[in-house]
Amino acid sequence: MAIYRTNRLLNLLLSDRARALFTHVALYLHFGGRDPGLTVGAMKDLCVELGLCSRGRCEALLALMRAGGLLMAAPNPDRRKRLLAPTEKLLALHRVRWARQFEAMRCLFPEAADYLAAVNDPAFVSAFATALGRRFVAGLRVLDNAPDLEPFAERNAGVVILFSLTLAGREGDTFPPAEPVQLSINALAKTFSVSRKHVLSLLRDAEDKSLLVRGGAANNEVTLSPRGREALEKMLATMFLYLARCADEALGACTGSAEPSLQTATAG
Repeated sequence: MAIYRTNRLLNLLLSDRARALFTHVALYLHFGGRDPGLTVGAMKDLCVELGLCSRGRCEALLALMRAGGLLMAAPNPDRRKRLLAPTEKLLALHRVRWARQFEAMRCLFPEAADYLAAVNDPAFVSAFATALGRRFVAGLRVLDNAPDLEPFAERNAGVVILFSLTLAGREGDTFPPAEPVQLSINALAKTFSVSRKHVLSLLRDAEDKSLLVRGGAANNEVTLSPRGREALEKMLATMFLYLARCADEALGACTGSAEPSLQTATAG
C-alpha cells in the first residue's frame, strides 16, 4: 500500500496488473537470455502471446517508459536489432517492491532474510527476474488459486482498494479482518486517484461475488465474507510461494548451489 503509485495516463493504457507484469516481462527479456533480447518487437510478440495487451499499447507504453527514464537504448554489435535495457531507476523500483515482499515473508520463510540481504546484488536481481519471468511465461498465475479476485486485478486500483479495506481492521481482529471495517468512498477515490463511481462499481462487483457485504447505519461499513478472506489469503500465499521459489533459485545461481531450501522445495 505504501509504495502504490497511480498514473491517469497509464491507466488509459493498461490495468495495474498488466503494467506490473509488463515491466517484469521486460526484465525477463533483458536478463533471461531469450533471443533477441529486449526489443520492441520481442516485447510486442510476448505481450500478445501472454494476453497482456495489444501490439499498439505495448509500443505506446515502451515509449512512455523511455520518456520517463525507465528504459534506455542499449549498445548492440548487430545494428539490425535495436536493444533496450532497464535503467537504474526501473531496477531500483523493483528492488524496493521485492524488498517489501521479502520483509513480509520473513515470519513464514526464514530464508527471506537471505533474499532481503541479496536484493541489491546485481547477480541476484538478474537471476531472480529470470526465474520470475520464466514461470510466468510458462503459465503460472498468482490468481490461479483465487479466481474471484481476477476482475479486481484487471481494474485500476482494484486489488489495493481491497487491501485498504483489509488494513482497516480493528486492533485484535484477524487479518484479513472478520469484523466490520469503516468505509469511505470519497477517501478511497482520493487515495487511489479514481472516481467515486469506480470505487462503487468495484464494491458492488465484490458484493455480487459474495466477497464482502456493505452495511452500517449510513452504509459506511464493509464486512469481508469468509469467501473474500479466503480468496485474499490464497492470493498472498501463492504470491509468497512463487517469490520464495524464484528467490531460492536465484540464490542457488549466485552461490553455485542447485539445491532449493527444504521449505520451498515442495512449493515449486
